Amino acid sequence: MPPFLYIRHNNYMKDYSNHISIIGAGIGGLALGNILKKNNIPCIIFEKSKKISEYGAGISISPNGLKVLEKLDLDKRFKQVSAQPGYAVFHSNNKIITETSTNVVTSSRKNLHSVLLENYLALDGEILFNHELVDLDLTNKTIYFSNKTNWNVNHIAACDGIRSICKKKLSISNIKPEYSGYSVWRTIMPSHQNKINFHLGSNFHIVSYPIDKNKISLIAAIKDKNSFNESWKEKGSLKDLFSTIPSSIIDMYPTIKDSNEIYKWGVYIRPKIKSLFNNNITFIGDSAHPIVPFLGQGGCLALEDAFIFGNLLKKYKNNFNQAQNKYQQVRIKRIKSISKQSLNQAKLNHLSNPLLIFIRNMLMKYTNVIFNRTKNIWSYDISKIIDV
Repeated sequence: MPPFLYIRHNNYMKDYSNHISIIGAGIGGLALGNILKKNNIPCIIFEKSKKISEYGAGISISPNGLKVLEKLDLDKRFKQVSAQPGYAVFHSNNKIITETSTNVVTSSRKNLHSVLLENYLALDGEILFNHELVDLDLTNKTIYFSNKTNWNVNHIAACDGIRSICKKKLSISNIKPEYSGYSVWRTIMPSHQNKINFHLGSNFHIVSYPIDKNKISLIAAIKDKNSFNESWKEKGSLKDLFSTIPSSIIDMYPTIKDSNEIYKWGVYIRPKIKSLFNNNITFIGDSAHPIVPFLGQGGCLALEDAFIFGNLLKKYKNNFNQAQNKYQQVRIKRIKSISKQSLNQAKLNHLSNPLLIFIRNMLMKYTNVIFNRTKNIWSYDISKIIDV
């Protein structure tokens, strides 16, 4: 990203009182910004960071998420900087269970972020970097930042991630996140791979996929009694990882042994989702419904949220109350369902009982269980849901 694009959009405006303020320039925030700009709805994005970093983060976007990018005319651009594996291969105890076709696009979060950011700026979207939220006043619709600036806005869209400051400041939930019993490693390494590989084992599973022609993402989820910090930025130990999973799998990925960019974090469960909005604020993506990552739907749900809320604002002519109520009505059931399925998927992946493993593997090999589970999630039609 050329530096001038950042500088040009860090100029201060005197008045944002008729703007929707988007807190966070992640996937959900940038997607919402693109949709609002496309619908000619004034908006401004506030981002705490100075730049983006991969932090070993790959991402897979399934057809439900690709539909949002298609509506934004960004699907082709995203595919150009990503990979389309075509097939997924499932292994159990180092033996192939089954191979199935797939139509997901695999990439890095950085690639998706860059596509969304470049398009937002091309639409003359405004973004202020180095703006870390410290407080908000919903009654007066005022937001306060660590750099001593504050702004009056028309509405607040909280897109500030799994540890949302917006939620924390509103004290929506005083219940602390509960450690799920799983820790996850992520890394991006040089390698060529044209399929998605799933390795299922007793108390662990590993997923690897290409993010472009020269790199792959590897994610290892381990059942772990010892809780670990919930942070994408903390380095993990290769020695720790190698001691947990079979060397026969590690040997399939030789470049990981030279990797200095491996990150580990604990997976935490939040209280059950009750509401996606409050007075003058609407929650999008992980800030609305953080889920465990075992179905790869975090990014897709953020894209869906942004598309639906942004277009509901257009449909209801910026009547925020109507848009918020409809947004919750059409989203809450799906979000709760995927959240539950994600937790169950971890249990299925990590079976240790030989009989249960045998039954799972036979179902995967001889029935349509994989197709049916993914179809129920991937066939979600965002346009029909809100009739736009």
